[in-house]
Amino acid sequence: MMNVLELSLLSQAHNLPASLAERLRFEVEQTLKGLYADESLVERIDDLFLPFARWVSEYTKPKHTPLILGLGGPQGCGKTTFCSVVSHILAKGFDLNAIEVSLDDLYLQRSDRLHYAQKVHPLFATRGVPGTHDIPLALNIFERLKHLQAGEVMYVPTFDKSLDDRKPVHRWQEVAGPVDVIFFEGWCVGAQPMSKEHLMDPINALEKDKDQDGSWRTAVNEHLESDYRKLFDLIDVIMWMQPPSFDVVYDWRNKQERVLEAHLHDIHGGVLDTLDIKVMSPEALKGFMQHYERITRHMICSMLQNADVQFVLDAKQKVLETKLPISH
Repeated sequence: MMNVLELSLLSQAHNLPASLAERLRFEVEQTLKGLYADESLVERIDDLFLPFARWVSEYTKPKHTPLILGLGGPQGCGKTTFCSVVSHILAKGFDLNAIEVSLDDLYLQRSDRLHYAQKVHPLFATRGVPGTHDIPLALNIFERLKHLQAGEVMYVPTFDKSLDDRKPVHRWQEVAGPVDVIFFEGWCVGAQPMSKEHLMDPINALEKDKDQDGSWRTAVNEHLESDYRKLFDLIDVIMWMQPPSFDVVYDWRNKQERVLEAHLHDIHGGVLDTLDIKVMSPEALKGFMQHYERITRHMICSMLQNADVQFVLDAKQKVLETKLPISH
């Protein structure tokens, strides 16, 4: 773990111009609206987003390839919002081409996931845990992003959670080169494998009832040790959003699901129930999140020691404290 510097001290040290923050305010407001996020976050420009963007801009200077920032954190903690806001600030305020790649967009196609579930364990039919992502595709994407030149364009997959499947190619994210900064975010980004002793006892009802022999959680852990390690080793800076406890994670994720539900109702209106679009009920969500519980709890206990950058959150997802590497 590197020595760390408080973000508040960084802000003071760099004497950030007020004109830059004011110029970016509208951009940030529009970004938050587009994400259906808390628009009051625009008030964190001066003490969070802009100082962090300044730090990222300084960190990129010695590099000749894109800086890859990996952000892990429990579901619903605000990873996507944070990365989107900082990406916009880097583009508009620092002339850096920053893009976002989400682990959630790199799932195996539904048919491939179901095939893997039949071959290894039925619980792999549910997306989320290591083993349900297309790691060869992810490695190829990052390799291509590293070498994307001016005038070149590539496309990054996107995933439709409401359909539980990858979107068709014509709806993928377009990326123009060259890329300066890549934000790679996902709930288990940076996760490290557990010891065999930690895997012995079931952690919840799902594991007790549907993984009695421990083969599913063992296979998940083996993925962390092998192909996911190759993916996470590409990351230059590991970042982590630390919740106050595991108990708040359900509330965060449920809020996220209800926002998705309202958004889909806005689009489809009264015909939503007739479409093949899935929004989880609160009860269904509780069962779904048990798939994530083991690794999430492990990361809550370990990532403050393992992450290079730490964001400490309160129960309302407010960033209370940020620690950054002093040098690189």
